[in-house]
Amino acid sequence: MFISETVLNLLDFEKSLFHFTENLRGELGEKAVASLAPCKNMEQLEERQSLLKSWLDCSDRHGDKFIQWDDEAVCVAEIFPYAKKSGIISGAELLKIRILLSLAARAKNVLSEMKSDVNKYFAFDALERRLRDFTPEIELLSAVEDSGRLADNASPKLMEIRNELEGLRRAGRKTASRLMEDQGIANMLQERSLAYRDGRFLLLVRQEYVNRFPGLLVDRSASGNSVYMEPRVFSAVNNGIILKTRDERDEEARILVEITRKILFRERAIAEAEAVLGEIDLLNAAREVMRKLRWTLPELSRAARFRLAGAKHPLLKEAAVPVDISCGGQDAAFTTLVITGPNTGGKTVALKTAALCVVMAWFGLPVPARDGSLVGNIDAVHADIGDEQSIEQNLSTFSSHLKNIIEILKSATPRSLVLLDELGAGTDPDEGAALGIAILETLRDNRVLTLASTHHNPIKQYALTTPGVEAASMEFDSDTLAPTFRLLMGVPGKSNALLIAKRWGMPEKTLGLAHASLKERDISAEELMGRLNERKAILDDMERRIEADRAELVGLKKNYENRVAEIELQRDKIFSAAEKRASSLISEAEATSRDLIRRLDDVAKSAAHKELGAKRDDIQKIRKGLDAREAKRLAREMESRPEAFAPKEGDTVQVAGSSIVGVIENIKNGRAKLIAGPMRLDVPVEQLLETKKTAKVAIPPADTSSVKMRENVPGSLMVRGMNVDEALPLAELYLDKAYRGGHTSVMIIHGRGEGILRREIHALCSSLRYVSGYRLGGAGEGGYGATIVEFAKR
Repeated sequence: MFISETVLNLLDFEKSLFHFTENLRGELGEKAVASLAPCKNMEQLEERQSLLKSWLDCSDRHGDKFIQWDDEAVCVAEIFPYAKKSGIISGAELLKIRILLSLAARAKNVLSEMKSDVNKYFAFDALERRLRDFTPEIELLSAVEDSGRLADNASPKLMEIRNELEGLRRAGRKTASRLMEDQGIANMLQERSLAYRDGRFLLLVRQEYVNRFPGLLVDRSASGNSVYMEPRVFSAVNNGIILKTRDERDEEARILVEITRKILFRERAIAEAEAVLGEIDLLNAAREVMRKLRWTLPELSRAARFRLAGAKHPLLKEAAVPVDISCGGQDAAFTTLVITGPNTGGKTVALKTAALCVVMAWFGLPVPARDGSLVGNIDAVHADIGDEQSIEQNLSTFSSHLKNIIEILKSATPRSLVLLDELGAGTDPDEGAALGIAILETLRDNRVLTLASTHHNPIKQYALTTPGVEAASMEFDSDTLAPTFRLLMGVPGKSNALLIAKRWGMPEKTLGLAHASLKERDISAEELMGRLNERKAILDDMERRIEADRAELVGLKKNYENRVAEIELQRDKIFSAAEKRASSLISEAEATSRDLIRRLDDVAKSAAHKELGAKRDDIQKIRKGLDAREAKRLAREMESRPEAFAPKEGDTVQVAGSSIVGVIENIKNGRAKLIAGPMRLDVPVEQLLETKKTAKVAIPPADTSSVKMRENVPGSLMVRGMNVDEALPLAELYLDKAYRGGHTSVMIIHGRGEGILRREIHALCSSLRYVSGYRLGGAGEGGYGATIVEFAKR
């Protein structure tokens, strides 16, 4: 995509990135944001989106910080130009390079591991390949301490020099200690302590003893009441220290030059690593923006089109009114959209919002819009917005706009997006409208995606009557005389100048003259637009009511179905319990009879056996009746099973003929392994029923006192199939009850899907103080379709 700096400024693109910069972890990410560029083609855009999707998924699986970041990592590329001239990089600068390379090494290892994780994150391959192996450089830079000073073992010679230097300093301190024990010398001192200035050991002597002290005057104190003097016995030690200090500096410089030469040899690789780490920081910031603000990655289309649902301009923050806007496409009825409405009604904001979302998508970033948004193959964005009058070129406002539009007409292609704000303004209304229609017609003939705003009625009528052109308007509340900032697709806006003038007290006579001066066709068009707006408002209100009623009916239907299922289940439970009790009583009777027979003597035992044999047939008939009724109940449940029901791993199911509800761990050879409470069952697939009940997950109690409390709260919650607004309140309430009920961990089953619900559940877990951690389910725990939530210890 091509987009000029001028157009980016018109769209406030750089300012709109503040949400991303707020979530960056350092200047590496800031540099990545500053160097952002739009994708050159659809293939590159697909790669960027794939990388961000992989990052989101990997972060969900491995936690917020699966690459341990170093907050001290900074940009180092600017060090190299000066180092090439001077030939030396300081220890403090080498420390910055070491921190950067260590972070790059960690990132490379993690990306390599993630890439090989069941061959899933192929998008990480490009990032991982751009990070070179810096093991030799990291080992080389280990000679730099965390303070930026070269370590003693940076070279054998440096260690030898520093050992000798330390020996001289010890000798100096011993000499000073002996000297200060001399009472005559001690009385002359301002302080009984050894000073070290400019590489020399000195003593602070009172001013009045300058001429009597056995030594050389070196400097005066700041107060002037005392002086720094070098005792004669210090001369040899101080001279040795100065010489060794010079040797130390020379050896340090030699080592730094050698390290610098090797580091500069890897300059390009280090600069590339810096860029990759910046991109990683930006990926993390994008994830945070999507999680906190619910921005989305739009779907991609090969056609020149876009469709935005609930788009908001980032700079308006909470004041933004969502905009649903679309244009273009292979089967679209229009490639030109003309937006009308009152001044300050939001037309320009609607144009900028749509174009900004398209541009952000082509930069590979999430956009401030809802799921279901789509951005197509758009090769350029051109815009004529605002007052671009040039004093330097002595151009009028109209001339400046006209010059800009001429350039747009020359450059625009069938895959370009063109924004024209207040088309036809700035000149004679009739000529401006005619020219505006001609411009739109030219763009329409070339199949250019065009968004235009206007006040001119002829352009409105053109939009209503021309194939391939759609009208839209910004809603205006005639009662409050205020815009609502809602975009109404398919409805042209009417002028409100006379209505506003009347509300503000314009004389009736003046208003009458204004009405009389309107042409007949303009009056008809205004009335038509007014009726269309009123009709649209009525239809919108009816649609909202119908949607509310539909949602209520869906809820009532769901409650009814759940209640019927509960009643049937209770009925079957009662019958089943009664029959099991009867069977138990029969078994007990048989056992009692056999026990009595064993106690009888032989004569009575023979008679009892005969009597028991006579009753055994009756008992068998009763048992067969119980088994038959149980089989009928099982058959009835199997008949109610939907034909399309196909159990799969992670589903919650009920075992036919029982109240057992569990989660399918795996399916093999027509049999399913279920996790149901503390049990693992092996059940034929044909005996599994679809259920909306929640399966219990076995969690060993921490202590016996909390077992009873936990039994009142299940070990798992099923929100699969719900939307975000339904699932989040339910999940938050459940987690609160589970925590207070004494659970140490629970399972939330959200299903796989597109991962939207999973991310929202993870965001909720991150915000709860009593949640110590969370992870996706492993083998036997539902996999990607479930999240295991662990609670903090009380």
